[in-house]
Amino acid sequence: MKLYIQRDTSTMNARYQAADEKGSLRYTVTGKRTPSGESVRIKTPDGETVCRIRMLGFSALSIYSISVGNESMRLNVAVGSGRASVRFRGISFLVRGDVLLGSYSILDADTAVVCAVGKDYARGCIQLDIRQNDRELFCLATAICIDSLNVGSIPALQMT
Repeated sequence: MKLYIQRDTSTMNARYQAADEKGSLRYTVTGKRTPSGESVRIKTPDGETVCRIRMLGFSALSIYSISVGNESMRLNVAVGSGRASVRFRGISFLVRGDVLLGSYSILDADTAVVCAVGKDYARGCIQLDIRQNDRELFCLATAICIDSLNVGSIPALQMT
């Protein structure tokens, strides 16, 4: 299954929209700034929250807590010297590729590809090729967290 995510700036709390291959809206992503970071929700078109993300951003390290139903994971992204280190806790994922360029794969513990992430220049968005449908929301949340670093467009790697 493929998902296409694009930044959404229609309202102050809007962050992203995710559509399927036919262009049908699958998810909306909203967020709110908090004193300690940002609280993000992935919702279905009817408004049901299906994933929660808590973001804490520091100068060289961003920490994300991602919850889907009763399952959760933590994602740590450290950026420095033109490289990024991505670590997962709670789910045995790892990343292969270049997250700074937006071209990477999310692998499981057996190094099977769970999701391939890349830019779709024709559509002007990020494409997720999800190969394990039961991990769709975790893959979407991971791609959103990595993209939220703005590594391609803001040299100081500021969060939005």
